[in-house]
Amino acid sequence: MIATITGIDDPDVSMKGRLQNLSAHGISLIVPGELPTGIAVRVQWGTSGVRGTLVYCRPFGDEYQAGLEVEDPIYEATLARGEDKKTGGPGLKMPGE
Repeated sequence: MIATITGIDDPDVSMKGRLQNLSAHGISLIVPGELPTGIAVRVQWGTSGVRGTLVYCRPFGDEYQAGLEVEDPIYEATLARGEDKKTGGPGLKMPGE
């Protein structure tokens, strides 16, 4: 899935990449160029997005693998946007329901 990474304090830092892995507190992406580590970024894909800190960016073949530690757990971020309701996730409720 294609995602866009954008620097929160520096919007000139912007790049499209491919989501490689999602976990409760992190994301890894494959990107075409090197990104500066330690910066706050937003990653947006489809109707979902998260904020976090870019903790690594290392060579990965002809590309780079970038890792992001997210502020809010990925599952909670998608629940807040109603992703599970759209897909009919069993027994899932929106916060406050």
